[in-house]
Amino acid sequence: MAVSADNQPVGLWQDLSANGQNLGQEVSAARPTYRTDGSFHWVEADGVDDGLKTAPVFDVRNPVTMVLGYQMLSTSGTARVNIAEISQTSTNGMSVGVRPNIDRLQYYSRMSQQGVPASNVASPTVWGNHEKHVVTLQATSGHVTVRLDGVPVIDTAQNLAQQSISAQPLRIGLGLVTASIPGAFRLFGLQVWTSSATQPNATQIDELEAWLAAKMGVSL
Repeated sequence: MAVSADNQPVGLWQDLSANGQNLGQEVSAARPTYRTDGSFHWVEADGVDDGLKTAPVFDVRNPVTMVLGYQMLSTSGTARVNIAEISQTSTNGMSVGVRPNIDRLQYYSRMSQQGVPASNVASPTVWGNHEKHVVTLQATSGHVTVRLDGVPVIDTAQNLAQQSISAQPLRIGLGLVTASIPGAFRLFGLQVWTSSATQPNATQIDELEAWLAAKMGVSL
């Protein structure tokens, strides 16, 4: 049944591309909530056990691009609330998330199955202040960049290069990778390009960020 009003649970979030990689949650108590203020729309995780995931069809492999709109609601906790991750286990996956007490963007990757140690990097000085933001993650072989509202806040090396673990889910909310904690947040939209897809170029990233910002009421 499609959501039709504010505060209804979301058991299925349909992929609007032609790929059909829908996000779902079979457990009713763990379904996030559809919210709207009449102008903007989002999915809200309760910070306890809410989450969505796709079928296990994605490759934990570079390159990966994610463009998402979020607002962190939780204000306590010093580990990482996962906004989006592709993962097999706690030690095999990649994640973009937020340290909730200071709304600090973080990226984590590790592939112990292939002997790749953890990379855990964070925005050094620019934090989100628990407001609405557009984030772009671009992870490539040995490198990762993250933009916050169009401004680079992470630009550094990572250990994960071209190692691969195929057929894993994309997870939204409570994840598997090391140091994941539950947290309440709003997700306004998410676009993902995995290694099998043509990655968006700089002009396309600018256009995507502007489009998502308009959907959120954010000025870039």
